[in-house]
Amino acid sequence: MPARTPASAIYTLFTLVVWAVAMPAILIADAGGAVLPWRGPLQGIGAVVLLAAGLRLIDAGARTLAASGVGLFGVGPGRRLVGTGIYGRIRNPIDVGTLLVALAPWVALAVDLMWVVPAGGVVYFVGGVGPYEDRRLLEAFGDEFREYRSSVSKWLPGR
Repeated sequence: MPARTPASAIYTLFTLVVWAVAMPAILIADAGGAVLPWRGPLQGIGAVVLLAAGLRLIDAGARTLAASGVGLFGVGPGRRLVGTGIYGRIRNPIDVGTLLVALAPWVALAVDLMWVVPAGGVVYFVGGVGPYEDRRLLEAFGDEFREYRSSVSKWLPGR
C-alpha cells in the first residue's frame, strides 16, 4: 500500500468527521438529545466494525490516489486512470468506505432519523457524484475507462 500522505490522512479524517460526527450530531441535536442514546453493546461493536472497515477503505483509496498524483478534494480526473492497488479490486473504495462510516451511527444510536445519514450517502454517491465522475472519467480516458469499468466492480470487490 502506498505511504500515508498528509493529504490522504486529512481526507480520511475529514470524511470521518463529516459522516460519522457532524451529520449525526445535527440529527441528535434536532431530536433534543444532549446525551448519546446508545442502542446497546452489540450495536456499538457493530458500529466500530463498520467504522474500521470504512476508514480502511477510505484510507487505502486516498493513499492510492495521492500516490498517483490525483487530487483528493476535487472532482476532476487526474492525469492518468488509477486502476492499481485497491482500485484494481473495486472502483469506488472511498465511496463504499464512506457509506460504511455513515452506517455506523445508525447502527449504534437510537435516534429515529439517523437512517437519513446513510440514505443521504446513497443518494449522493449513486445519484449525484457517481454518474458525474463516471462521465468525467469516460471523457478523459475513453476506451481505457470502458475497459476498466467492465473489469472492476463499482461497489463490491472482485468480479
